[in-house]
Amino acid sequence: MKLKEARDAINTHVKDLIELCPHCGAKAHIEALWNECHKLRNNDVEFYVIFRCKPCRKLLLKTFFLRQNPYSGNEDLEIKGWTEIFPASLDDQLNKEEKEFIPSEILLDYQEALKCKAISANRAGCAMFRRSLQGALVNLGADPRLDLIKQIESLDNLPKDIKDWAHQIRIFGNWGAHPDKDNLKDIDSGDVAEAHDFTSKFLLYMFIMPEKVKLSREKRKKKTNSGTTGKAGGAEKDG
Repeated sequence: MKLKEARDAINTHVKDLIELCPHCGAKAHIEALWNECHKLRNNDVEFYVIFRCKPCRKLLLKTFFLRQNPYSGNEDLEIKGWTEIFPASLDDQLNKEEKEFIPSEILLDYQEALKCKAISANRAGCAMFRRSLQGALVNLGADPRLDLIKQIESLDNLPKDIKDWAHQIRIFGNWGAHPDKDNLKDIDSGDVAEAHDFTSKFLLYMFIMPEKVKLSREKRKKKTNSGTTGKAGGAEKDG
């Protein structure tokens, strides 16, 4: 495929796509507004396409990659497809509405951990997930002088499965005991992903779910009281 053919194809066919919007979190139609390309030194080509999310009207950018045939002396591009989206969607565990139930200081650490994870700063990401988790544990009544695992064990309202899971995550270890034993020296993206998964599930179970249940009960109680008042009022009026 020639570059002109690729450009014509994008201009003709890339009008609307279905994409998970990093701004509003909706899986929605995004509308193509503009595109341009850049040819790399090895003659690979990357297109930059700006879209607008139809529901929230915010802009995002997606990249489309074509690879030059290394065995051809002529322009011979092979489609590799869409590769990246900006801004990146940082969290696939908790949505914006759920995060409103998390105390602000804990959430700040959690959000910073997500940013570190997004740029593959694995040690920094794990440290911030642990900091967020430890802040949550102290908020819930754990002794701040204990190490992380002991803090988790000390909470009687935590399910045994969550406590057992915490023991399997090697980066939790005896964090706080000694800097050279923080288990962050040889971590990889899998470790930070597991720390993210555990921390988000912990926040969901201990902060988000209780608040959702509370709101649901209040809403149901209000509806019940409203119905009772309406019936009483109707009976009084009939009399």
